[in-house]
Amino acid sequence: MKRVFGDKKRINLAGSQFRSFIEKGSLYVDKTRFIEHVLDETSDILLITRPRRTGKSLNLDMLRTYLDCKQKTKELFKGLYIEKSPMFNKINSCPVIYLNFKELRYDDYKQEIKAAIRDIALYYLKDAEINHRIRDFFENGASSRALLSLTENIHEVYGVKPYILIDEYDKPLMDNIGNPEYEIIRAWLKNVFESALKDNPHLEKGIMFGVTRVSQEDLLSGLNNPDVYDVFRPSIFDCDFSLTEEEVFELLGDKQLAAAKEWYNNYRVGNEKLYTMYSILTYMKNGTLGNYWGMSGSMEMLIDALNTVRANAITDLITNDKVIETKIKQRLSLKHLQSADIDDASYYSFAIQAGYLTYEKAAESDVFKVFLPNRELREVWESFILDEMLMDKHINLRDIFKNIADTDEFSREFQDFVSFQLSTYDIGKELEKTYHVLVFGLILGAGYKCNSNRERGYGRYDLWLEGEDFNVIIEFKKARKETEDLETLANAAITQINKKKYYAKFPVNKPLYKVGVGCFKSECVVETVLHAFM
Repeated sequence: MKRVFGDKKRINLAGSQFRSFIEKGSLYVDKTRFIEHVLDETSDILLITRPRRTGKSLNLDMLRTYLDCKQKTKELFKGLYIEKSPMFNKINSCPVIYLNFKELRYDDYKQEIKAAIRDIALYYLKDAEINHRIRDFFENGASSRALLSLTENIHEVYGVKPYILIDEYDKPLMDNIGNPEYEIIRAWLKNVFESALKDNPHLEKGIMFGVTRVSQEDLLSGLNNPDVYDVFRPSIFDCDFSLTEEEVFELLGDKQLAAAKEWYNNYRVGNEKLYTMYSILTYMKNGTLGNYWGMSGSMEMLIDALNTVRANAITDLITNDKVIETKIKQRLSLKHLQSADIDDASYYSFAIQAGYLTYEKAAESDVFKVFLPNRELREVWESFILDEMLMDKHINLRDIFKNIADTDEFSREFQDFVSFQLSTYDIGKELEKTYHVLVFGLILGAGYKCNSNRERGYGRYDLWLEGEDFNVIIEFKKARKETEDLETLANAAITQINKKKYYAKFPVNKPLYKVGVGCFKSECVVETVLHAFM
């Protein structure tokens, strides 16, 4: 079955209007089975959550274009899956109330929703058909019951119940945590959702899209248990967003599939392991593999809650392909995510729902195995989150490394620098890992290429830094007690570098420096030796 339509050279990375994709002949991966799944679903209210840039907005606009009774859109769906579906007889059959909460700002969210509802009313209703409740809404303010009134008015005029489609329902809350008006916004949105979606006799179906399952905010508590399809629940919607392997094969062909699989595959949704849509399309457009999805967004909430223990655990994911075993809270409280005592279950659930980690679930257990699914997300955590967490702490590090040829002076400056940072850093029980993740983040933040825990010689080095005209191997040794000599430990670290031959296969065209770090709590001693290539 053909899945890819349009010109593979006409790739629209920012668009979300289905009509534009088809009429301009842009590359389009057929996701019209989503329409069939929605129409065939018996629930009155659907909440579907997926990470950003997985095709949510395009799918929702496609559904609007398909259903809208004021348009004639059969030609747009010609040749696509839905054309042969039993549901094709429902094309252009009912009104659609479409709202996008993406750009709502805390200072005028009521007025923006009011303007959107006014536009929809004027699109479907003639002036004489607008009832007194909608007129009063236009004249007197942004009532939270206006959406309910609009469905009633449209139903009365058309004799057909409308659909309500809401894109990015959780965005106003995500954007306004910490804002003094957060609770006001939450309460107002709760009233909007409840009045329009709960037991509304004038509503055919409500579909809400978002990134997170925000159910502990009391935002959706009055909706009589909407049917929720998140990344944890297997369902008919699993393959309606992101890209399947069959779709990627049709896009790229056999030669490019293996590389794309290493970089962008393995993100679990229900029973499926999918490819990152935005990254695959950007790869096709640019012709080179790279970190595209991760660097197109910002996740300050993840960074803010990345304490030492979690940073060490993430470092293990990056460097050792480890997994984190944890329980998961699928229903999140956004306010709790920003509190100082956020638990691991909430943190890792949020990271999974946002698309930054993925999971496997142990059979007959409430424990999840959380891990990095591909190379792109590995680079996201390396170059974005670890860098951001430590971004104010690498100001002079490049200057220190510029003087590495003076090994004694470098050792002293590097020792002072790291000790100073550790004095304000949360030191956990795993001291060596704390130093490891701190220095790793500092080096990345300073703009150097850095690898961690890679096999070389007869073992794994801790860190390898590549400068323009030098290489550095760094090994850490922790003291078991306060009386242990840190200088001896630093020298033992260099001895380990030599014994394990971590320098094997390093390029000989530029100097290689071996750095040993002996550490205890926030104190450390650094020894640096220039390696003599034979």
